[in-house]
Amino acid sequence: MWTMFTRGVLFGATLVLFGGAVSAGESVTYRGTGSYVLTRAILPLANGDAVMHLIHDTIATIEPSESGFIYGDCAGLAHLTVENEYSSQFFCTFTETEGDSFDLRGRDEKDGASVEIIGGSGKWTGATGASIWKRKWGQNNRGTYEYEIKITTP
Repeated sequence: MWTMFTRGVLFGATLVLFGGAVSAGESVTYRGTGSYVLTRAILPLANGDAVMHLIHDTIATIEPSESGFIYGDCAGLAHLTVENEYSSQFFCTFTETEGDSFDLRGRDEKDGASVEIIGGSGKWTGATGASIWKRKWGQNNRGTYEYEIKITTP
């Protein structure tokens, strides 16, 4: 039950990472692989449902990028029903270099995940974008993933 819920929350949160040089008005597609470590707190509800607070740290390779890596922090809140249905909302910030960070807001529900880029700092100020990804689950709250994201700056 918790594994399915955790998968839903992490689907969007852990698989969207990015980096590289971006110029104003430019769209760049980034690809890479990453890994994450999850920390969670579970609050059982009186009706049998549960709420989970999830936090994770992640590192990923980035192509194209001068640094080659990006680091991320995500936090989310999710709801799992006794019928094993879930929904979640999460926020992440990813940093390539000091001053160059990117933020996103995601939502994961029964029908799938959606991720909205909500800006950033430095070269990603005012950025928007869309993404696709594939996750691979590990053990002990760890996992890996592949991603592709297109970032556009104003």
